Amino acid sequence: MRSMKTKKYILVTPAKNEEETLPLLAKSVINQSIRPSLWVIVNDNSTDNTKTIIDNLSKKHSWIISHELKDEVFEYDPTYRYSVVVREGFKIARKIAREAGFPYGFIGLVDADFILERKFFEKVLNEFRRDPQLGITSGGVYILRGKKLVWERTNPKFARGSPRVFRRECFNDIGGYKKFYAPDVLSNYMARIKGWKVKQIVNAIAVQMRPTQERYGYYKSSIKRGYVNYYLGTPTLSVLLWVLYMGILDNPIKASGFLKGYLEKLEKKENRVDNKWILELVKKDMSVTSNIQKILRIVKI
Repeated sequence: MRSMKTKKYILVTPAKNEEETLPLLAKSVINQSIRPSLWVIVNDNSTDNTKTIIDNLSKKHSWIISHELKDEVFEYDPTYRYSVVVREGFKIARKIAREAGFPYGFIGLVDADFILERKFFEKVLNEFRRDPQLGITSGGVYILRGKKLVWERTNPKFARGSPRVFRRECFNDIGGYKKFYAPDVLSNYMARIKGWKVKQIVNAIAVQMRPTQERYGYYKSSIKRGYVNYYLGTPTLSVLLWVLYMGILDNPIKASGFLKGYLEKLEKKENRVDNKWILELVKKDMSVTSNIQKILRIVKI
């Protein structure tokens, strides 16, 4: 039986040119009913006032740490880069916790464009307490449409990339946070292989100030999504079926980008994830039958 030794958690946020949204996130984290023991905000070569905002937060609150990346990036790929920045944040946060000698049972990640309800982490930690087999969970991502909060509907059996929380033992089991186009998806699969459960807690409300994929445009973001599905070994027939669905019932631009990204990597025959267990899980989750069921479920909704 896996048990929770402490409810304390550490938190990481990657930030690049987030002067408009970061102060709102900071206010919501500071006001949490259960605050993080440590919050590392990683400034990724920002050119706006992000650095000043982080520095001011760290001066005012001893548990908020400013960490700055100043590496030279000659070919900036925002999708892959995200995993690099988050990995750095986790490394720094865990190092500080280790050297300071304070315990933590959980490791959190939240992007700079979110606002969290006051009891967000309280709800998440309570879910971990109720289920010792739960390894990774995320909140429900909501967007504001007019004056109404709307859940950004995704499979509740898969934890979202942000905001998410790892149980510390699970984080260690899966070898930490990997450099990958979709490290959240990869970690979900790795956790399942190791016997952990993953899920969303839909009633733990996280409001995203920019809808998913909006920052870099739907077409470019969809191309990256095609890359991810190739690397994870999604069957070609399943990809074609999903593209057909997106083209007819969702967004033709996203459909064309998704297909373009997948076919680019397929044509180059680039190496896929070298883990037969992940490949088997992906094939099961993304099988033709599974995709048909998902489409019917979405259409019905």
